[in-house]
Parts: sequence; C-alpha cells; structure tokens
Amino acid sequence: MNLPIRDRNRILESKSLLFFRNNIPENWTTTVPDDDYGVDLIVNIFEGKHPAYDFEIQLKASENSIVCDFEKATLKLSTYNYLVSRLHVIMLVKYCEEEKEGYWILLSSVSKPNQENNTFTVNIPKINKLSTIDWSTVKAYIKEVVDYKLCAGEEFRNRIKQE
Repeated sequence: MNLPIRDRNRILESKSLLFFRNNIPENWTTTVPDDDYGVDLIVNIFEGKHPAYDFEIQLKASENSIVCDFEKATLKLSTYNYLVSRLHVIMLVKYCEEEKEGYWILLSSVSKPNQENNTFTVNIPKINKLSTIDWSTVKAYIKEVVDYKLCAGEEFRNRIKQE
C-alpha cells in the first residue's frame, strides 16, 4: 500500500522547532501561524504574567554543520523581501542536528541581497548559539524597536491631524 512518508526534512523541522522551544524562557510562548510565508513561529514575550511584545522566527535546519566560524542558511529572495518588509523583529535560526545546537541572527543584521538572484546565503556567526543567548538583551532590543515604531506611529497620527 502506498502511504505518505515522513521524510528527513520534516523530522529536522520538528527537531528544530522543539530545540527552539526548549531554549526560550519558560514563561514565553510560541505560536505557529496557520499560513507560512516565511514566518515559522511567533514568540510572545511576557513580563511576569503579562504578554508584552512579540517577534517572529524563520527556522532552518540541517543534519550537518559547517566547519568554520559561520553557519550558513539559504533563504529565498522572496522570503527575505517579505520578512524584511514586516513590522516585527525577525530572527533567523539555523538548527544543526549534528551539533544539537541552533545559531541565530537578527534579519536586520543581514546584508541586503542582490535582487536579481532567487536565493542567497546568510552567514550566521557560530558565537550566536541559541543555547547561550541572553534573552534579556533580545527582549530589550525588541522593546526598543516597538517603542520606536509606536513613537513614529504617534508622530504620523499627529501630522495627519494637523493636515
């Protein structure tokens, strides 16, 4: 009988998701969007018992790691363009099964790719281990970005009122 197969990519995807969830603060939550156009997870940051901020994750996974100072992740140009246009902070995470480790980079730190290519490679510094990330620094950065955008929105609304 011909049945669906759980291929290696699905297994790696599940492992990367589990690894990520096991490495965020215990009072933070994750949500998987219904439609995936590049956002694999939405992470909800809590302050105490109260939701405060959120950011988005693009997950990649591989069986093997690259032996150098960077882990490499390939992104479709269309995915990058979509993610970079979003208002949320985006984190790219590459899980390497061989090392049982994930590496991260904020999309805002990635150089703009050539718009004539279909894909491009992102170099993620191996010092950015997900298992040792300082989540308080990430939270502070996200708060700063949200506050900036809220301030810009308020300025925009005030300008519209004056016109």
